[in-house]
Amino acid sequence: MAPKYPVLRPRLPSADKILPYLNRIDAARWYTNGGPVLRDFEQELADHFGVRNQCLVTSANGTLAISQALRAVALAAGGLCVMPSWTFVASAAAAVWAGLEPHFIDVAEDSWTISPEDVLRLSVERPISAVLVVASFGAPLDLQEWDEFTRKSGIPVVVDAAGGFDAFRAQGGGWESEAPVVISLHATKVFGVGEGAAIIVKDESLAKRIARFGNFGFQASRVAELPGTNAKMTEYSAAIGLAQFAEWPATRNTWRRLTDAFVQEVGRVDGVRLAPQFGDGWVSCFGVVQFDESIVAEEVSAFLEREGVETRQ
Repeated sequence: MAPKYPVLRPRLPSADKILPYLNRIDAARWYTNGGPVLRDFEQELADHFGVRNQCLVTSANGTLAISQALRAVALAAGGLCVMPSWTFVASAAAAVWAGLEPHFIDVAEDSWTISPEDVLRLSVERPISAVLVVASFGAPLDLQEWDEFTRKSGIPVVVDAAGGFDAFRAQGGGWESEAPVVISLHATKVFGVGEGAAIIVKDESLAKRIARFGNFGFQASRVAELPGTNAKMTEYSAAIGLAQFAEWPATRNTWRRLTDAFVQEVGRVDGVRLAPQFGDGWVSCFGVVQFDESIVAEEVSAFLEREGVETRQ
């Protein structure tokens, strides 16, 4: 029997809300390759994150987007890509597809992510080509400290902020960070288009290089000057994105109410802690808790299941 309260049942805009944008696609007969619907969607994304349109790149999904960014900045193919062991498998898969070898390190207990000091202390025999910093469950990061790390070490950084659509907008600051930041637009995120991603950078020339890795290596002509792949977002995904933006204020309010309720209820239970920074001015699709050692997670999950509440470990 389906749970009364599922972990997450994605809800994208209804067909009638998407239809006007589909009609635009039909009228233009332009279905991919940077059509007018995608261009409008990219402008909406740029406005949302407070960057110039030229500093934002869309991609077909988050894994490809991370791989594009790593390929664009990594020092050398075949080197190590340092990343947290506490992450989704896509982070490692993206590094492998970028020609790098994942090198896992532990996260800090208080932040659930890695720090520049963790990487600087590493003693490895092979060169480090890049660092993939994961924003745990979309929580904001100190991007400036990672810029300082790159200045000190010469090692480039990419940020996997898959769940950070709202948190990284709230972080703001004009995106002064040098590191590319990848935001997932998967259906399960607070703002989803089914499959998709946005890559945000400070430098326009880097944005162009990342985009080329997602468009067969093409630049101004159909000459493949880089070993790119096809990671372009289609007009259809962009249509869903435009419909999402039309409803985003109301959608965000719903997430805000859920987030506030979750924070309040968890705060009434002894021995349970929320994920770092959860509910701190931003909304998330992840309601994550950590139990003290006195609590057995399996027993809690079994109890909640009996009450119709789905959980994940």
